[in-house]
Parts: sequence; C-alpha cells; structure tokens
Amino acid sequence: MGINIQVHGLKLAYDAQPILEDTTFNVDRGDLVALLGANGAGKSTLLRCVSRILKPSAGSILLDGEELHHFDSKEAARKMAVVPQETTADFDFTVEDIVMMGRFPYLNRFKKEDQKDHEIVRRSMEMTGVSHLAERSIASLSGGEKQRVIMARAICQQPEVLLLDEPTANLDIGYQSMLLELAARLNREQEVTVIAAIHDINLAVHHFNRFILLSGGRVMAAGRAEEVITPENIKKSYGVPATTYRHPLHGVLQISVARGRSPDENHNSGPAVHVLGGGEEALPALESLNQFGCRLSVGPVSAQDSGCRFAHFHSLPVVIVPPFTSMNGTHKEEHLQLLRDADLVVVPPIPFGEGNLAVFEEVETALDEGKPVYIIDLEGVERRDYSGKARALLENLVQKGAKVLQATDDLQAVICPGKGEKNE
Repeated sequence: MGINIQVHGLKLAYDAQPILEDTTFNVDRGDLVALLGANGAGKSTLLRCVSRILKPSAGSILLDGEELHHFDSKEAARKMAVVPQETTADFDFTVEDIVMMGRFPYLNRFKKEDQKDHEIVRRSMEMTGVSHLAERSIASLSGGEKQRVIMARAICQQPEVLLLDEPTANLDIGYQSMLLELAARLNREQEVTVIAAIHDINLAVHHFNRFILLSGGRVMAAGRAEEVITPENIKKSYGVPATTYRHPLHGVLQISVARGRSPDENHNSGPAVHVLGGGEEALPALESLNQFGCRLSVGPVSAQDSGCRFAHFHSLPVVIVPPFTSMNGTHKEEHLQLLRDADLVVVPPIPFGEGNLAVFEEVETALDEGKPVYIIDLEGVERRDYSGKARALLENLVQKGAKVLQATDDLQAVICPGKGEKNE
C-alpha cells in the first residue's frame, strides 16, 4: 500500500501568469505530507496537477516510477482519491449514493455493486461520522457535512494516495481534528500516502510529519517541521514576522505571528513599563501592555521562558538568568537598571519560588524611589507561591505604596485612563 511520488520541473501558467515554476519534490511511500504556503503560492494548482485535473505545460509526475499520464482514468482513480476544496451539489443524490461513487473505479457496466461494496460504503460513512445522513440529499447539507461526505467517498475508493485540498476549510475544530486524525489513521494503518494543502500551520504540525513549503510556485523548503517551519521561511513565504516555540503541553512546534508591525520596528511611544518575571502567566500582561503602546522591558527570566521569547520577538530589553538559579550581582544590576528606566512596574500573577524572591527587594527599592508599582491578583498568590513567603513580601510592597489590580484587564485603566469610559 502507498505510492512513491516524484514531481520534477512542473510548470503551469494561467493567462501567461506563472503559477508553478520548476516545482520539484519527492514524496516517499507512506509519507504524511502537509503542503504549506501563502494564498497564490500554488498549493491547490499543484494538487490538481497530481490528481490529473490540470495538465502542466512542462515537467513530469511519476507514481512508483511510472508517468502519471500512462494510467487510464480508472487505474488512476484506484490509486488516488481527491477531497477538493469546494464541492458543488447540482444533482439530488443521497449521501449514500455519493459515497458509493467511490466504488465506481472497481465496477463496470456488467458488474453492479455487491455486498462487499455496500460494506465498504457503510464503514466509510461510519469513519467520517455521516452514517446518520445516509438518506439525506447531498444538496441539503451544510458545507462541513458535504466535506465529510466527500471524505467518505475518497475513503471508499481505497486509494494508495489521498490528496486533500484545504480539507478543514468548512469544518469546526472538532471535525477538523477528526478528519485529519482519520487521514493519519489511514496513513498509519494502511500506509496510504497523504498529501494535504493546509492553511493553518499550527494545525498541520499536529497531524503531519513531513512538510513542503511553496512560495511563488517553487518549493522553498521540504522536510521535517524544524527544517521547514522557521521564522526566516515564514517571513519569506508569507511576508509576516513570526516566532516559533514548543507548545508547553505537548511540545509540538508552533508559530506565532506579530500583530500590527514588525518586531524590529518597535514604534511604541507610551510609558516605559517593566514587567517582573515571565512565564505563561506574564504573557497576557505583556501582550496587553504592548497593544497599549508601552515601551516594555522584561525580567528576570530564563532563556527558555515564554517571557524571554516575547522579549526577543519584540526586541525588548530583558534580563536573562540561568534556569533554576538565583540572580548574581551582574543580573541584579541589570535588573535594577531596567527598574530605574521604567515609568512604572507591573508584577503579573507569576509563580514564586526561592529562586526569584530576591526581586522583591529590588521592587521595594523602586517604590522607595517613588516608582508606581502594580501587583495583579494578590489574592491568588497562594496558588502560585512555592516558597510560602511571597504573600508576606507582596503585602509589604502594598504597605509601601504598591497598588493591587484584580486582573490583567485592569491595566487599561492604569495605562490608558479614561479610555474605558469613552468606549462605554
């Protein structure tokens, strides 16, 4: 099961506008491949060439070493199934009729579908969650329901190659996951070679193990996620600044795109705000303050901390300390300088341990110098205090003049006073 696909030197143009330009890549037998790229990069056109809907003006497509155009239509349909981006329903076929069409490559005019064919149809509908729609007209279904029916038809073909063109476009997140998990299951259990054009990169990396990034009809990069999905490649292909990171729950590579401007063009002109510490808990405060136009600094944080990645992405001053250690004299002086440069200090609802208790002394110094300090969610500190000492230290800051905010959303009233009232 599964087919090796070799694409070499494909060229195709619409109205003299090149869409594919010397497109070349290999897909090994049993690969699970996501086609990535911006709109107009050539993803759908490439899939239509591989599925024989379009004929390229130059180049070759080989299935297990044999030219694609050597196969007749039934042979090709037994080897490849396609789930297109959009499905029209001009005829009043039932869902079961549509799925049964996946058996046509195995039938001829002297052979009608038998019990085996009906069993394959039944299983295909069960796998895609459309069994309850079997007697419904395809024309009466929603876009997402139609997409699952067409997926059932493709599975019914029992292909060696499954081509998916934006298969999740009309689906909610539950069915997106189901459909892509289904494709992965076919790949895993039956070694079906899967190639899918996917817009959502973060969704793609959850379900695919190989990636081809197209730009201007050419292959910019191909390989594993770490080789293909890089900030440099995203910038070149999509034209937006991005950073990559590992998801804290499952470790899968993810991307985040900057909003509003390039990270190396920090035009913020609002108050200078130092945000204490980092971690996921600090990110909402950092993002809000950044959107308010504040000039931010961050720290102390470790090099792998979410706050550190935020700081680097937005070219912000940051104090970086080794993980699981306390600040040394150099770190302490760097941190004190950021506190001196700030107009105000924000303590987000971060965890506290023995290693970061020393920062309270420095924040107290900032208060003594008349610097405004805002502490978010003082009441919830026990849930985040692994030293047993943070509550007392924070309350000491409050006694010296620090202000308490109930939640990150309250920062707006501090940074942009009067703005909330105007919007009411």
